[in-house]
Amino acid sequence: MITTTLTSRACSGLPASAASSFCSVASGASCSTWLDGRSLRSGVYNGSGSRRLERSWTRSFHATASRDSSKPRLSYRIAASSSAKGRRFNPDKHAYNFNPESQNALGLITGTDPISRKKQRPESGEDAFFVSKVGQTQPGAVAFGVADGVGGWTESRVDPADFSHGLCSYMAQTALEWDIEADKLHAKNLLQKGYDLLVEDPSIQAGGSTASVGVAQTDGKVELANLGDSGSVLLRLAAVHHYSKPQTHAFNTPYQLSIIPPRMRMQASIFGGNYLEDLPRDASVTNVNMQHGDILLLATDGVFDNLSNQDLLKIVTARMLLTGAWTGAANAGIAISERLDALTRPGGLALPSSVESSEKEGQKTSRNSGHTLQSLLALSIAGEAKVASLDYRRDGPFAKEAQRYAPAEWYRGGKVDDICALVVVAVEEGR
Repeated sequence: MITTTLTSRACSGLPASAASSFCSVASGASCSTWLDGRSLRSGVYNGSGSRRLERSWTRSFHATASRDSSKPRLSYRIAASSSAKGRRFNPDKHAYNFNPESQNALGLITGTDPISRKKQRPESGEDAFFVSKVGQTQPGAVAFGVADGVGGWTESRVDPADFSHGLCSYMAQTALEWDIEADKLHAKNLLQKGYDLLVEDPSIQAGGSTASVGVAQTDGKVELANLGDSGSVLLRLAAVHHYSKPQTHAFNTPYQLSIIPPRMRMQASIFGGNYLEDLPRDASVTNVNMQHGDILLLATDGVFDNLSNQDLLKIVTARMLLTGAWTGAANAGIAISERLDALTRPGGLALPSSVESSEKEGQKTSRNSGHTLQSLLALSIAGEAKVASLDYRRDGPFAKEAQRYAPAEWYRGGKVDDICALVVVAVEEGR
């Protein structure tokens, strides 16, 4: 197994000049509308190729040293960005900030009418995400995650988005209704409860999804549960500190939660073949300790199939240095700026008032409130993944893996897919 080599610093290769506006920095090159006609992913596994295969660009977590119990209190500034397959990426529309002062959750879908429920979804296609407070017993604790509906279910006339968005909504609901100590909520248990509620939902008859879920406490402890090929990366001072390892049964066949209708089970028993039915207990669990200035990314395979960890490191480092969130230290290293707290608050990256007319002051206030460091990072990652997915001249991680496991397919370029990136910035209170 070959593991991607990561350098400890990504200061080289930064853009020669800063972009002139928030959106141009985030979106990168313009994106055309493409449809994915070459995905190899399926929701059904027939047992042929049963040997377990691992991606050549695996992202494994490493042990981390414990920190002092008197560590300072952290708050988490969170934003997400997404882009549906076959849709143009719009930085003005496809950024979602979580503001705990005015919101309890993102990704929580309410009501019973199917049409109104679908209208509440972000424009993320079969990908979904959520962010939620953890009850009210310990202000500051948060739960978050991403899910990727398995596209193979479309062949059975099932909308994979119903499963992934429903799963995220139920996890947000579970976290928000948590009524005991926040540190008693574990990521795998949250995934289990969300899945149980989804199975009990009569409107969800079938489907499947991968998931990457986290629960963060105010002391910096973050528990992550990952099932399938969605994953997480932790960046610290321009270095990759941790990265998750995708769970797969075979090439492009990730672990996945599923709901299998009785009719399809009967057909499988008659004609042969098995459906993938992984469970929340199969998720891998990792505990990390976040520090002031750390960046945690949770993303679906639409990001990881098109961008390597080194690509992600370069994108984040460039944006952190460009905004002044990270600065060059006297010892030629990277230091965390004193402006980090301000940059991650609502309007922290607001456009200067001189560039907008006074008669649009009200619109400016509303629009600029979404301009935060975390939303810039999420937009930058999602935007670059979108560009890479449409580039047939640039082989991404998926293409390189396909060339290894399926050389006869002659797969080249990016992998067109739904894209979702959720960014968590840790900020020490009082700094």
